[in-house]
Amino acid sequence: MEEMTIRQRVREMVTTGELPCDDPAGLWASMGDGKRCAACAEPIGARVVECLANPKSGKSILLHPICHGIWLQECEPDAQAPATTAP
Repeated sequence: MEEMTIRQRVREMVTTGELPCDDPAGLWASMGDGKRCAACAEPIGARVVECLANPKSGKSILLHPICHGIWLQECEPDAQAPATTAP
């Protein structure tokens, strides 16, 4: 899946609350075992690192490293602000 598609999907999931943006109580990394990424919905294979974020809201989130980075970026306060152009 292309990064822009993942970013749009994550942005929508953050907006609807499907993906929380509260600070994680913990973050772990290990090798994948085929479970699906919360952001892109693709399986995380055995030769790929998976990130397990445990937000304070309680629901653990399993993500590919790139999807984890996109999620963090989309949770930044200015990420949801509309883009502006210079005069």
